[in-house]
Amino acid sequence: MNLIEAQFSIHDLGQVRLETDFQMAPQGVTALFGPSGAGKSTLLHSLAGLISPEHSVGTRIETSQGTWQDPSRFVKPEDRGVGMVFQKQLLFPHLTVEENIQYARKRKHDGPILDDATLIEIFELSHLMNRRPDQLSGGEAQRVALARTLANAPRLLLLDEPLAAVDQGTRANILGALIQIKSEFALPMLYVSHQWDEVMLLADHIQIIANGRIERSETLKTLSADFDFVTQQAEFAGAVLMTEVVKHHPEDALTEVGLGRQTVLIPILDRPEGASVRLLIHRQDVSLVKAPVTHSSILNTLACQVIELHFEPSACLLLLCCEDQYFTAKITARSQRTLDLQPNQTIYAQIKATALAPPVRHHG
Repeated sequence: MNLIEAQFSIHDLGQVRLETDFQMAPQGVTALFGPSGAGKSTLLHSLAGLISPEHSVGTRIETSQGTWQDPSRFVKPEDRGVGMVFQKQLLFPHLTVEENIQYARKRKHDGPILDDATLIEIFELSHLMNRRPDQLSGGEAQRVALARTLANAPRLLLLDEPLAAVDQGTRANILGALIQIKSEFALPMLYVSHQWDEVMLLADHIQIIANGRIERSETLKTLSADFDFVTQQAEFAGAVLMTEVVKHHPEDALTEVGLGRQTVLIPILDRPEGASVRLLIHRQDVSLVKAPVTHSSILNTLACQVIELHFEPSACLLLLCCEDQYFTAKITARSQRTLDLQPNQTIYAQIKATALAPPVRHHG
């Protein structure tokens, strides 16, 4: 059974804000992806019980724990066992970081329990515990907000663009923390974003929403192999490879990860052998050669198959398959003619190790 099966019908001042069916798998991370104003936050707020029945007549929300909403029933937000993180951090201003976390701990639900030591380690809070919210940067406050929400032991974590207001370094840091939580704790998440790279690095299932309706529901792998989808906009210029740690090379500050029968070198990770790692590949970081190059500063050469080509006035976009995974490369039209690339042809993709750094938590 799905974790959630819902029919949303939400109106405001005569305007339809959300009119769609929605399903969420019981495991992993489901991403709700779409432009601003598409209805992403409205859907999350409805799941959290933050939209009154008067504005959501006809909405039905069935979960594996029972009915949250139908014409005769409305479960209060505090009784849904849901944790929600917003763009803005709603911390108690008169409490320290430690007191904010302990306040949530006293009201915990029955989801996965992350103890204080784990939360402090994952979100790097040891030096912040005695500070109050007005003494925190925006990124620090968001880390505290996530820790406090998880201290509440929710059965479901709702994330409403939690990285929208933080800088790039903090964004990578928090993404790394969420990836760690996903891999180590059985906590389903619904992640709202309009940033495609965030979705690729975190999500297993993707719901694409526009104009208040879910237009498509797919796995990440299915969407990555859909050439029409990935060529629609420049923001889809990346893809993800699912790999696992094979071994570390500390003398070179590199980690070797496995991709089927091939391996890839990336900047060194603090992850054990066998750990899953997602690598984000931007199409502009991929170069193509007809045969492996033995002497090159580019450390990674992957044998791939050309699946499809898309021609632009001065460039060519290629969909490549490597070990049953898909990514794209963009080359000039002249390079395409020189290499004489055709569907089903074997080609070798070169990718710099430094271009493949996954988001990690930075210690210091």
